[in-house]
Order: sequence, then structure tokens, then C-alpha cells
Amino acid sequence: MSTYAANADAPRQMRAAVVGEDGSISSASVPIPVCGPHEVLLRVDACGLCGSDLHARRGGRWARGLIPGHEIAGRIESLGESVGKGGDGQALTSGLAVVVEPLESCSRCRACQAGRDSICPDLRIAGVHRPGGFAEFVVVPAKRVFAVDPSIDPAIATLVEPLAVALHALDRAEFRSGERVLVLGGGTIGLLCAFAARTSGASEVVIRARYAHQRQLALDLGMARPHDAALSISQDGLESRFDLVIETVGGSNETLIEACQAANPGARVVVLGIFDRDPPFDPSLALQKEIGLSWGNCYQTGTMGDPDFARAARGLAEHRDSLGPLVTHRATLEGVDEAFDLAGNKAKGVGKLVVLVSDQREERLR
Repeated sequence: MSTYAANADAPRQMRAAVVGEDGSISSASVPIPVCGPHEVLLRVDACGLCGSDLHARRGGRWARGLIPGHEIAGRIESLGESVGKGGDGQALTSGLAVVVEPLESCSRCRACQAGRDSICPDLRIAGVHRPGGFAEFVVVPAKRVFAVDPSIDPAIATLVEPLAVALHALDRAEFRSGERVLVLGGGTIGLLCAFAARTSGASEVVIRARYAHQRQLALDLGMARPHDAALSISQDGLESRFDLVIETVGGSNETLIEACQAANPGARVVVLGIFDRDPPFDPSLALQKEIGLSWGNCYQTGTMGDPDFARAARGLAEHRDSLGPLVTHRATLEGVDEAFDLAGNKAKGVGKLVVLVSDQREERLR
């Protein structure tokens, strides 16, 4: 495993956003990481701020001294002596533009052997359990990097990670073309789930979002009229209408009940939201409708076919112009604590906020 120490091939110190004793996040100078034989050192261009980051900061779940950030886009700075190919099978070279699948698993357990690294009992995630991407440099296993088109704005390239979550959710729910899909929640994950379902052949995609700017982003992505989550499922005329419901809200909301209300008999519900407490649930309704309930955690590496991350990288390249407007705000590394406050205030109209690191076009919050 990589450690943080002086590196003769790079500057001795780097800028990073570090969690302090009081849970705040501030810019600091720390030693740069050294990559092991099967790892690569990345120069981070941009790192997205995720809803799970907001949950972790609000709940005080980060270890002091952690460098957060797991939606990472950058360029390879140097390679370990045993590095050959990345997660997509492409040869890795210095300067290659890549995104990071931020997982580290044991590679030996039943889940890993089946390509389901995200449910490995020993799973570690960059930016959660090990240093992440709110830094000038980060070390990651070589098999976790995926090449991206270097012409893509690094801020937009960070969307590969949440898009991989959305594609994995459709797989977990056994989505089939022609189905009617409801997405609960208008955050980045919800919007990308709706977009992925629409571009994968859903006959109808409806999204329920709490905030006006989220509903506008849904319209910008080509969705039909988004629904206001302030209305109940029955008031909104959505009861028993959908073959698949994707829950992306979590928190302390009643969205599991809403999902079952909106599901057709025999339909499926897949849960992506992170709940702060035991969520309200009506098992009798789920039983009566024989609703299939599943959960989506991160993405699948896969032992057959493409990893979710490789599919997401191609999808982003194909739809970059459509998905780019999801990045509504950009911040500097020095302003990351302020960026967290902004992203957590939905009244400010934030879609996806991305922290620019090595990109020379850094901008102040806007």
C-alpha cells in the first residue's frame, strides 16, 4: 500500500484539502505519495464533490487527517515498476488522461472473484479510507485507472464515477428496454440514472426532484416534465405506474414507501440513497405487489464484459455535450471548505460542484 513520503521524482510537498480535528476541511501542505510496484501516481486535474461526501462531513465520519474526494480525473505522473495496463486493458503511459475507480479490494474473496469488488468485506475507498483526490497528487492501483479522451474538460470527466453508479443501478435492477422508469431524487446520481435509462431505451422516464434548479437540469438533459417531490405519489398521479423505481434520496426521507407506491405489481425498486436512520417502509405493500427490492453500491468490475467504469467513460465521451451542464459550479482547492458549505445549501442552485486542482483555469466559486 502506498505511503506519504518525499519522492525524488516529484515536488517534495503538495497542496491538499485535509480534514481537521474539528471536522472542517482546509488546504494544507503535505508530503506527496509514493506509488508501489502495482500503483500509479496521478496528477489530479479535478475532483467532484459527491453527496456522500456531504453525508460523511455532516455526520463526522471522516478520520482526522484524511484527504477526501473520490470522483477523480487527472493524468499519470509516474508508474510503479510492475505496472502494465489499466482497468480497461489499455497500456498506461506517463501523461495519459484517466479517471479513477476509487476502490481497493482484497482480490481473493468470493465477491472479488465474481467481479463484485464493491461488496468485498475488506473494501477501502479513496477519499474515505485512504487519501483521495482533493490533492495535487494521489496514488491508486493501476487496475483502477481508465483512459479518457484528453479533449474532455477534466471537470466533466469527473462525471464518469457517478455515471458508473447509474449504469450499475440499471444492471442491479435488471432494466429492460421499453420499461417505464421513475427516479426519486434530482441530485447528480438521480439525474444520471434518468439519463442512463432514457438513453438505454426506456419508454418513459419520470424524475421527481425537490428543487427547481434540479428540475431545470432534468429538462436540460432531455427529460419529460419533471415532477415536484413536494406532491405525494397519489397526488402526482404516479401510483402503480412504473416497472422500475430508482431511489437516490436517502437521508431521513420516506422515499422507500413512495417507491413501493409508484411501482407496478411485480415491478422492481433499486435503492442508491444513503439513509441517516432506519427508513420508513411498508412491507405489506411490497408483499402485496411482490416488488423486487435490490441495492446498488458503487459499481461492478466484472469478470465478463466491460467494467461499469469503462462503459461510463465511453458514455461520457459520447454524451459530453449533454452531460456537461450538470457541472454548475467550480471551486479551487484552497476554497474547498467553502465549497462544501455551498454544495450543501440546495437553495443556491448547485448541481455538481467540482474542485479544480492542477487545471490552470481555476475559477473562484460562482
